[in-house]
Amino acid sequence: MKKIKVLSIFVALVLLLTACAGNTSTGNNDGNGEPEEVTLRFSWWGGDARHEATLEAIRLFEEKNPGIKISAEYGGWQGHQEKVTTQMVGNTAPDVIQVNWNWLWLFSKDGNGFYDLNQVSNIITLDNYDKALLDQTTINGKLNGLPVGIGGKVFYFNESTYEKAGVEIPKTFEDLFAAAEVFKAELGADYYPFDLDQYNAFLMVLYYLEQKTGKPFIGADNQVAYTKDELIDGLNFYQKMVDEGVTPSLEVRGAAGDVPVDQTPSWIQGKYGGTYEWDSAIAKFQAALEGDQKIVTGDFLKDIGPNKSALAKVSMVYSINKNTKHPEAAAKFLDFLVSDPEASAILGTSRGIPANLSALATLEGQGKLEGLTYEGNVKVKENLGAGISPYFEDAELQAFYRNSMEEFGYGILNAEQVAEKIITTVNRLVAELAK
Repeated sequence: MKKIKVLSIFVALVLLLTACAGNTSTGNNDGNGEPEEVTLRFSWWGGDARHEATLEAIRLFEEKNPGIKISAEYGGWQGHQEKVTTQMVGNTAPDVIQVNWNWLWLFSKDGNGFYDLNQVSNIITLDNYDKALLDQTTINGKLNGLPVGIGGKVFYFNESTYEKAGVEIPKTFEDLFAAAEVFKAELGADYYPFDLDQYNAFLMVLYYLEQKTGKPFIGADNQVAYTKDELIDGLNFYQKMVDEGVTPSLEVRGAAGDVPVDQTPSWIQGKYGGTYEWDSAIAKFQAALEGDQKIVTGDFLKDIGPNKSALAKVSMVYSINKNTKHPEAAAKFLDFLVSDPEASAILGTSRGIPANLSALATLEGQGKLEGLTYEGNVKVKENLGAGISPYFEDAELQAFYRNSMEEFGYGILNAEQVAEKIITTVNRLVAELAK
């Protein structure tokens, strides 16, 4: 009798465990043994081409995963950060969010602002990423997002203008300075082999200093890594570019008014022979040119010092809301977006050159990686510098960079004064951001 009772208990336990296992799913149970349909909210910004490609990829995901629906929330760039900030503060953020890389430190200073993707590494294939990239989206050991792509500043040149001047595309700064003399002699005083606005002038100072010293602008201690004398040296190098006609002064550029760099009349007409631009943005520079002028990808100019100094960053990130009710389903959707071959083919380079190695292999195999953006991206990866601080692109800091170079370019402050101001102001602002 005792044996029968024990056997009955054992059978009951087996039936109970079997029933529980049968109810396991990425969704909830409706009480009748059927899994409920999961709905995930997914937000992103972009233009029409990105929207259309993303919506097509979402439809494919839903076909392949009938238990999961994706609610798309998308729009333009303008005001998007403010929208996401409101959602994050109010705990109304979507399950899956496209964010700028530096926003991770805005919303997750201690690493707890987003879901730790290490917890779903059984779903997301993290081996599809270079560890160095994952390190850039990891805070306090917690993986806050998947790098969508990597972008960098590249030397691009107007081949048509250089041919008109009878000059080879520069491979060194020495070549660039030599081109300035020929441009003036052959084309006129209003022609320049390169163009730098306020922001790019500042970035050129940093490019010069990192190549010379091997140090980034903002170090791991959140302090400016350059000494005052080093910054003076970098500013003087930029001033030399202006004085010797390599790039127009900010006063000359200012005559065109406050217009985007690619819409400057002298760029459109081919009077500015080169630009230092993000690889992902160069298409609009080509499109802006009059007639059949042609841009080509240049080399990173290297004759300043022994160190690589290409400025690069993770362009954007996919993160999962830490409060999502469906982390496994969200992870499944993320892994699909970044690595599924069909999704990769649909999304293409709508978010730049993919960081995911599987997606990269898919596009390379289909011959879809070509042109100025891809060429520039390859060169960036070959010449990566020390990287940038996550606080580098803060809006207040960017405004400060531009204002400082304007004060220098218009002769309001000299190199020593600007150098002192950079160290004091950047250290203060970064300390505030890092609190």
